[in-house]
Amino acid sequence: MILKRPKITLAVPFAVFPPNNVRCRRIFHIYRHLAKDFNIEIVSLAGAGEAAFQGIIAPGLTETRVPKSPKHQKAEMKLVQKLGANVADATLIQLYTLSPKYLQALKKSAKSANFVLTYQPYLFPAIREVCNKPVWYEVSGIETELKKQLLPENELGQEFWESVYEVEAKCAKVSNLIITSSQHDAQSIAQFQDVESSKVIYLPNGIDTERIEFTSYEQRLVNKEKLGLKDGFLAVFTGTGSPHNADEARSILNIASKLQNMNFLLLGDVGVFFEPRLTPPNVTFLPSADENTKSIILSLADVALNPVKKGSDSQSIVLEYFCKGIPVVSTRFGVKSLGIKPGKHCLIGDVWQFPELIVSCQKEDIVTKKMRLENAKRYIKNNLEWSVISHKILDKFQFQLLMA
Repeated sequence: MILKRPKITLAVPFAVFPPNNVRCRRIFHIYRHLAKDFNIEIVSLAGAGEAAFQGIIAPGLTETRVPKSPKHQKAEMKLVQKLGANVADATLIQLYTLSPKYLQALKKSAKSANFVLTYQPYLFPAIREVCNKPVWYEVSGIETELKKQLLPENELGQEFWESVYEVEAKCAKVSNLIITSSQHDAQSIAQFQDVESSKVIYLPNGIDTERIEFTSYEQRLVNKEKLGLKDGFLAVFTGTGSPHNADEARSILNIASKLQNMNFLLLGDVGVFFEPRLTPPNVTFLPSADENTKSIILSLADVALNPVKKGSDSQSIVLEYFCKGIPVVSTRFGVKSLGIKPGKHCLIGDVWQFPELIVSCQKEDIVTKKMRLENAKRYIKNNLEWSVISHKILDKFQFQLLMA
């Protein structure tokens, strides 16, 4: 007799495949590895302009993608404008019923599932509307904290924030298992009333080392020489348009003003916060680099900077730096929970120490530099590869199935 494999339905409020950003890569890689033991169906709610899709995206892993209805998209835009804050994801609390095709797809998938997992808490009401299956909860950040920073301090903003709090707290309380990508989130979610800390699991973000090409120290020198950068020194930073990243970028502008013989390149949307003509002359912003351009830049950079001081410690970008073979200068918080050791894997210090650490990196002997790069590469491969990360939670999933 062939035993039927257990099934997990994932309710996700955005299209997952192809996995072209941090959150999609996390979902795709964790669950493609877990799909060796489970049948897993992602039921994703995409934007109204995206195409519907249903198919296999990895062995044992399927995605059923349903676009929002035009009525839903219009109501979402109207509510976001009324609130005056970019909280489109949270509007699902009020608007999910406007996409009935998504509810139908979720109901159909959940009917044969052992568990339903919600990514973020906003589809929890939709899950409860279509089934009473046990729920797991993947936390992508403490939503009450995130939305508090964005919502206006008026009656409408307060009412909306309270609805976010209510859904997040209820989802955390009801869920049999809560998965977080940072220890900050793990500690914070356990502080909600009646949430047992024993059911909260910290599962850090990993990296697909096979996808990322490691550039040796020698090849990095060749790459620089080909582009006429042999005698220059390039420091890079990658940031989004978040307020935290803006603060980090300001720190780098200050550092750049003290190291005017070096070049600093800031990749990503973080550049929207700054007027280029008012920044130090040795700083360049590149907001819309495609993956190929970014890969080329990271294959010739001399150092990558990670001046993170607060926020969620998910650290996907710094993992990519390590896998690319770039020497890294980071704060302690920036590599918190990764097991990275000062000196052995990268240079670590407070932001005010970065100018000194960057100069040290520039002048460091080749043997020490190469040894540190190899140490970091080996450590990431053995501890933070997605297959290793997924294996850490396999026993928890199997235990939950046995207890159900």
